[in-house]
Formats: sequence, C-alpha cells, structure tokens
Amino acid sequence: MSYNIDTFMLKELSDIKFPLASLYKNPRKDLHLEMINNDDGTVTFTKMGTKIDGKILDDNFQMTGVSCYGEGSGTIMSKVIEPALKDSTGRLVAVCIWEGGDCIDRLEVNDGDIKWVNIEL
Repeated sequence: MSYNIDTFMLKELSDIKFPLASLYKNPRKDLHLEMINNDDGTVTFTKMGTKIDGKILDDNFQMTGVSCYGEGSGTIMSKVIEPALKDSTGRLVAVCIWEGGDCIDRLEVNDGDIKWVNIEL
C-alpha cells in the first residue's frame, strides 16, 4: 500500500518536456497511465487521481498541466511520474501534502534534477 498525496498544488510549470516513452518505463503494466485524445489535439494521461495534460510532439511529450493525489498517488508519483521527470527539460514546482498533513513537501524539478524539500510549519 502506498503513502498517498492528499493535496497537490502546482506552483510553476515552465516548458517541461520528456520522451513519451518515459511514461512507460515501469515494467508493471497496471501502473501505466491511460491516454485520452482530446478534441483540441491535446492528450490527457490519467490513472486514479492522477492527471497529466499536454501535447505529443514527435516522440516527446510537452506537459501543460499535472495533478497527482488520492488513491495510488504515492505509487504513481514514485514509479511513473518521477522517472519521466528525470528525463525532462524545463522546470516544475509543486507542493504536496501527504496523508492528512503528516508531511508537506515541495517538489522541484529543473532539467531532470528532482528535489523533494520538506516544508516545516
């Protein structure tokens, strides 16, 4: 059972791109996100409470939005989203509140470098 994210607050998203195949690195097919083609030419990847929006450009994915919380979010974050972000360029900053406020972290991604910074209240 995973430790889940109760609240995910996206603070900054600046030109995050990664190879589309990076979303499927995990050999567990049950963790792969479902792709939905939207009418406006964008796509949404989804699984339980996780939603990633963007555009497919050749073999790359350009992220335009992300939200990850609820059931299974801890597993999806560590086994799907983080591995994809390790292959990314661009910047992402989000605040995650874990399991009823047990822990509050700031997720910072800069050109594939991922840092989790604990926020002390």
